[in-house]
Formats: sequence, C-alpha cells, structure tokens
Amino acid sequence: MKKVVVVTGGSSGIGKEVVKLYLQKGYSVIVSGQTEAKFKDFEGNENVDVVVGDLTKEETQNKIKELVETKYKRLDILVNNAGIIYLQPFLENTKEQVDKIIDINLKTPMLLTQKLFSIMVKQQFGHIVFVNSTAGKEAKPNHTMYNATKFGLVGFATSLRGEAKKNNIRVTSFHPGGVKTALYDNLKVKPDVSGFMEANKVAEVLVYLTETEGLSPDEIVLTRMTS
Repeated sequence: MKKVVVVTGGSSGIGKEVVKLYLQKGYSVIVSGQTEAKFKDFEGNENVDVVVGDLTKEETQNKIKELVETKYKRLDILVNNAGIIYLQPFLENTKEQVDKIIDINLKTPMLLTQKLFSIMVKQQFGHIVFVNSTAGKEAKPNHTMYNATKFGLVGFATSLRGEAKKNNIRVTSFHPGGVKTALYDNLKVKPDVSGFMEANKVAEVLVYLTETEGLSPDEIVLTRMTS
C-alpha cells in the first residue's frame, strides 16, 4: 500500500520541492495552497490531490481531513510548511499583520495537526514535521512577529512530541536558515538571497528524515555555508 503524505503550502518553495520528491518515491500526496494556477506542474498526476483554499479556514482543513479519511484511510506524514514573514521594525507591525502571521504560522499548523493527529493515534504510527526556521531558535531585530510565531511553534512541537511518542508518532521541528523562495517577494525591504540555500536541497534533507526508521529526528537545524 502506498504511503500517504499531506503537505501544506506546496505550490512553491520548499513545499513544492518536497511534493516533487515524494511523488518520485511513489507516495500519494495531498497538497494545499491558495492559488490553483500554481499547481499546473501536478496536473494529470493521479497520485496528487490538490486542495485549493485558505488554510486558516476550518472548511479547508476539513477538506484535507476528509480526503485522508475517505480516500486513503491512512496518513503516514504531515508536513506543516505553509508560512509568511514580515521583516520590519516592531512599531511598523499593524494589527492586521499581527493577526495574519499568527493565524498562518502558528494557529493553522496547531489546528490542522489536531484534526489529523487523531488519525495517527488511531493507526498508531505517523510522522509530523513542522517546517520552522532558524528564527525559531535565534531572535533577530526586525523579526519580532516572525520570531514570536516560530518560537511558539517550537513550544507546541516540543510538547506534542511527548504525547506523540506514546502513540508511535514522531514529531520533527525542522529549522532551515535562509532559503531561496518566494517568501520574501512581497516585503518592502528584501534581503539579499544570493547566498541562501536552494529549496530542493533543503527538501532532500526533510524527505530523507521522514524515511528514517527506528529513531526520532526531534530537532534539525540547517544553515548555509556562506554567512
């Protein structure tokens, strides 16, 4: 029986590269994103189910859960990858931005994981990956809200891990440094990404970790060779 993986934020960047690797390895993939046009690379692939919608909405989360329960009846891996970033002085953060970054980076992975965790507990196996950041390990100026959500996600993953292991479920907090993705496209001031890591290389490490057996890769930090 094919293994089944859910990947959020899979229309670009790390998420898209992760989806491509899992498909190469013969997995069935449920992938989510907000723009249908960005999933053209997966059109006609019978091993992909695309869920288009706002992942912060319970309706979209329920669509993913329903697919898992009705079509596949199992879930091997959940990759919580969707996220946004604001890089600006603390006083420039608006209430709307604060609400949005907390909803997407912190509340959504918590709530989606809660919906799918019950499936893994029932089947007594699974692997949950939170694509975090080195910003979840080290605070930096102008990263206040981003740091807050990523530090919060570390706390959630760490606590959940204790419950998960009792049910033969692994929880990995995955912390890459700067990666060349569209994450920075809409920022007023864009960082120099020339020395950042390639998304496909980061994806290779993530997928490899989920395919290990007999151990739990609890926390993994990836940093680039250039400073």
